[in-house]
Amino acid sequence: MAVVVNVSHRFPRTGSRAEQLAVVRGDWPVPEVDNPEAFADSDDAQELLDAADVLIAAAGNEVVDVQRITGLQVDEGGHVRFETVDEPVLVGMIGQRLRPGAAWEPGESWPVKLADAAGAVSEYLDLVGEAAPGEGEPAPADAQGVADAAAGDLSDDFELGGFRLALGVDGNLVVTAPAGRSVTVLTAHEG
Repeated sequence: MAVVVNVSHRFPRTGSRAEQLAVVRGDWPVPEVDNPEAFADSDDAQELLDAADVLIAAAGNEVVDVQRITGLQVDEGGHVRFETVDEPVLVGMIGQRLRPGAAWEPGESWPVKLADAAGAVSEYLDLVGEAAPGEGEPAPADAQGVADAAAGDLSDDFELGGFRLALGVDGNLVVTAPAGRSVTVLTAHEG
């Protein structure tokens, strides 16, 4: 599962990266929790702990940051501050609109949501972007290979010789190299 936080009124788009991360990692409330002891006994807190995998920050239902959650801290007031690292595999989500279910609807005010995604890159990518072709409609032929890969062959732990690969919703390939390794990119030349 992904934790989706609404940073609409606080995210400093022109601020420093440190200022942005401070807002994204936040001091997020948990329903009916006002101290660390209440957090330990809360079903909502346990659900948050179980979901703590990816943190998606949205402003105006547009993704402004995606982080991998590595831990969390609970303050004296029972608020959660996530410990995170950049998640390059999901960088293609930034700038995309949240889809219904992950997006905030008129009247919703609680700033933290849980979105159903089981850890596969394709499931996180399904939380954003344009609607997929309707059921029963075939995908365009040139997109079929990408659709097949996103349907399950590509996950956040997909590795090839120690390199992590993911195809973003924007069509860009993100490659994360292991320490001490490099990536060479060659483009096709016409002519």
